[in-house]
Amino acid sequence: MSFPFALPMITDGVGSCDELTGDDPDDVCSENLIINDPHLLLQKKRQAVSYGVTALLSPTGDVMHERLEDFGLDDEDFNDLNDDLTEHVLLCAKDLPVGGVVHENVRIHEEYGQTVFESAYFDHLERITALKDAGVSFILLEYFNKLWDMRAAVLAAKSVDMPVFVLLRVDNEGETESGTDYIAALITLQALGAAAFGIECTASPDILAKLIKRAFPHAEIPLIASADFSACSEKQLTDLAEKGASIYIDCSETIEKEKIAFLKSLPVKFREDTEKDSYAAASYREAFFLPDNIELSEPIPCEYDMADELIDLDDSSANAIYFILHSTDDAANIAHNARMSYLPFVIHTDDPTVLEAALRYYQGRLIVDSRCEIDEKTLQELLEKYGAVLY
Repeated sequence: MSFPFALPMITDGVGSCDELTGDDPDDVCSENLIINDPHLLLQKKRQAVSYGVTALLSPTGDVMHERLEDFGLDDEDFNDLNDDLTEHVLLCAKDLPVGGVVHENVRIHEEYGQTVFESAYFDHLERITALKDAGVSFILLEYFNKLWDMRAAVLAAKSVDMPVFVLLRVDNEGETESGTDYIAALITLQALGAAAFGIECTASPDILAKLIKRAFPHAEIPLIASADFSACSEKQLTDLAEKGASIYIDCSETIEKEKIAFLKSLPVKFREDTEKDSYAAASYREAFFLPDNIELSEPIPCEYDMADELIDLDDSSANAIYFILHSTDDAANIAHNARMSYLPFVIHTDDPTVLEAALRYYQGRLIVDSRCEIDEKTLQELLEKYGAVLY
């Protein structure tokens, strides 16, 4: 799917109501404050439009059931908040696209299991569906830290045909707090169907540019730079564009008209028809750029605890670990043990149900053995749905 918006794309950075009110979202329902008195929201969004942004964000990032329940709000309030906040932004935006913001739901238990993944998926599906019904043009996943949670959200957006942008907060080395390298996240999420991939690095625009430069050769989708652009020089902004950024989220407390105009004048390096170096697998932790010849290990028995076998293979001549799966329990076991190895996983199964389970619950990008005796149409559909590599 081609990118559905014009580039460069510049949006404001107000993705949640607490950014307007200054309140702690755990202590105050800032969404209700804004709905009851929307002048701050309207002022910010109208100013952004008058200064030349090409998209706006609806400040729905923290609208989630678990949090709203703390303030005595129910399902109807959940839908009303999404609708009312987005309606205000749509009125300001006129013909500009509006993105619905979804923040990570920190109250979902931090595990890798099937039940937790499905809970996250349906949580994101409900939130994204509500935003689609409210009239947004795309979804922005913001402040996400865990790759499995990002995968669940991208799959949810894909299931309702909503373009989804992912914005990842990383340290100076490009790593999230949960230990995922951002290149692994890029490889996994663009294959899964993300429309754009973003980097938020609070250290400096120079480090952000270096991270974007490293990502660009592997990016099949536009790259987002998110920063306080009021603190950036024109040289630093130009460097972001030259390194590969083509979408800009301006997180300045007060955006500047001159900076927006300058961002709009920057060249776009990204081209959808340019060949990219993206033939790679990924674990939740890192990306694996695949050689022409993959040396597979001997098949590893799919047990619940494979730690010793997997760790031993890190020092072997094999550059990929081979699994033959017979059941959905086998699929669950390789997902459970994914953190035990620094090598990519190659799977073989003749059962499409088992294959889908493996592709859904492995939190990265798997390699699938082309010798699987699965109907070609079914195999291709599953590869496409989950972004797997066929070898």
